[in-house]
Amino acid sequence: MREILSLLLTGCAGAVLTLPLAGLSAYAAPPKLKESAAIVPTAPMTALAGLVSRVTPEYADRVSFVIDNSAEHPIISAKGAGILITAANVRECARAYGYYLRNIAHVHLSWNGDNRSAARFVVPKKPVDVPATLPMNFAFNYCTLSYTGAHWSLKRWLNEIDRLALNGFRYVLVTSGLEKVWQGFLSKTGAQSSISSFIANPCYSAWWNMGNLEGEGGPVSAALIESEAKLGRAIVTRLRDLGMEPVLQGYVGFVPHDYSQYTEDILPQGSWVGGYRRPAVLRPDSAAFVKLAEYWYKNLEDVYGIKATAFGGDLFHEGGNTGGADLEKCAAAVQNAMQKASPGSVWFLQAWAGNPKAELLRGTDPEHTVILALEKNLSSGNGLSRNYQGRPYVWCELANFGGNHGLFGGFGILEKAAGNADGASGFGLLSEGLETNPLYYELFFERINNRDVIDRDKFLKRTVLSRYGSSDPDLAQALNLLAGSVYSPTGMREGCPESILCARPGFDTNKASTWSDPNVFYNPEDVLLAGRLMLAAARKDPNLMQSSGFRYDLADVCRQALAEKARAILPQCKAAMHNKKEFSTKCAEFMALFPLTADILATNENFLLGRFLDGAAKREAGFRGEMTRNLRRLITTWTPGITELNDYAHRQLSELIRYYYMPRWAAFFRANGAGLQEARTRETVVTNNGERIVTHIRDDKNVEAIELAFPTAKIPLLHKPKGDLLNLAEQALK
Repeated sequence: MREILSLLLTGCAGAVLTLPLAGLSAYAAPPKLKESAAIVPTAPMTALAGLVSRVTPEYADRVSFVIDNSAEHPIISAKGAGILITAANVRECARAYGYYLRNIAHVHLSWNGDNRSAARFVVPKKPVDVPATLPMNFAFNYCTLSYTGAHWSLKRWLNEIDRLALNGFRYVLVTSGLEKVWQGFLSKTGAQSSISSFIANPCYSAWWNMGNLEGEGGPVSAALIESEAKLGRAIVTRLRDLGMEPVLQGYVGFVPHDYSQYTEDILPQGSWVGGYRRPAVLRPDSAAFVKLAEYWYKNLEDVYGIKATAFGGDLFHEGGNTGGADLEKCAAAVQNAMQKASPGSVWFLQAWAGNPKAELLRGTDPEHTVILALEKNLSSGNGLSRNYQGRPYVWCELANFGGNHGLFGGFGILEKAAGNADGASGFGLLSEGLETNPLYYELFFERINNRDVIDRDKFLKRTVLSRYGSSDPDLAQALNLLAGSVYSPTGMREGCPESILCARPGFDTNKASTWSDPNVFYNPEDVLLAGRLMLAAARKDPNLMQSSGFRYDLADVCRQALAEKARAILPQCKAAMHNKKEFSTKCAEFMALFPLTADILATNENFLLGRFLDGAAKREAGFRGEMTRNLRRLITTWTPGITELNDYAHRQLSELIRYYYMPRWAAFFRANGAGLQEARTRETVVTNNGERIVTHIRDDKNVEAIELAFPTAKIPLLHKPKGDLLNLAEQALK
């Protein structure tokens, strides 16, 4: 049955528009939103002209826009030697231009290499209707902003906002600047002394803002707090210029764990994984909460310069102690404070691992609540059967945990006619880590802007043309092999099968992080064959190596092929333990994979630790290395010690492979070559979100010494690519 969604949208001229979305299943209508306030946006045409000039300066004088509040969907038409885009508002104009670039001009933009070699400015012979998208597309998980965005400079952020605009996002989570909000809030609430021990470094702000820990990576310098506040305000301003809404942190009652006021209303929250102490929660149904919430929203508006229309914030995320509180009343109190501060605002709640609890959800206002349904089952989806009690929800992909490198995605689920979003009010880009797997995310952005079944062959051929500037059928076949194997998981799992090169050494090691699934659900030979097809295409057409996207993909497939090889060799090392000569030979074969992997990764700027850290260094210009040091720890041990969070955010970056993972394995093999006995393990048991987790950590002092020293260790860092990728790829794919 064809349903019509009527959604109140505020156009640039302030008119009300009814937007029909044909061909979608019935779903809950999203909340009615008020007009944005406070920051005055750049004039619409100026904002759109700026977008075109930044993204495609060569087209700047050939693209024009008309905002027609009555437009049901964008239309691209000819205007002399240029194009005219007509749409209901700035956001839809920007999305339509992104559609033009992808589908008509073949301009390819991605985190991992742009390409214009196949691009040509096309004036359509007849008007092109741009398919309607869902109205509440949402960008970013809290974790994304630490695992991926903690080191983004303002320039990098503004580039990302352009990408979001071109792909049709409406809501974007923003946490930069919350350090300043908390600083002012704690000062006003009598907790001035807690500032230095409570505010977390931006590398750890995700878990601080979700109520999992406090103060990690601090104390944060005053200079960094001010820098983050300026960055946050700049992000919010650009989002509003392009018609998007920043989602800011609402107040849900967090206070420092030792907060001494209102003790009768304080709920201690105990500990989170890794031994971290959680912030306490001030009962939202208490009289004191009303006063503190007023302080919070006043500081929020002072820092960002806006009255937000959308808020994030979750109570008892991943566990916590409800203390017998009436969750229905607590939710109502939280939302009442939001509405008092910003009437008509929307509260985005994460549906993750049992949250939000049914009682809490009952206390929310359906007209002003949206659920972010995080979905990690990219085989068929399983999280959408939950009862959200009539609240609209956003279907949120969750393909990457911790920012790990590894080929992975969900082709089968995204190719369906509505993805897995039948009944949803939007799509969410909520992977914990981004800037990986460009093929999967290209499909995800296609799904946001396409309501039909996606034809895999056509999509892959178009991707080859746009991303590589080629029509070689071998390249389409290579991508098809990957789409049917590593990008088509057969069950629910937390991200990619991890490379054991990045794992803490052990003969029975089969994964790097605690919660990941070690099972390989595809044929590794498909990866090898895809790499060989890509290599053969590059030998036939040397111009392919001019494509940054192709160079990234070839290096990525080679990296994956070497990881598959490591998984095959390690059991052979164990089997040879009682034959010293054979043991030495097999260990050498395993260890040889490290320098080859590091050399391949060194050929691409996206796989360089030095370049990764450059952003953090620029972000804290003139400060005391606090960002860089914390970022190096986050992607290795995570905590100051060795816990179940060790290697959770591991990365396959050239210098990490050579100077961190390789020395760990070398130390392990040396010890076992001498004594032929593996180090003892110690068992840790943690309960997280009601789940009892048993972790076995090898008590290996030699390995631990390497790990704990790394955040401040002096190692050679690469800031520019080097090496001959074609020759290295040939070695890897033999």
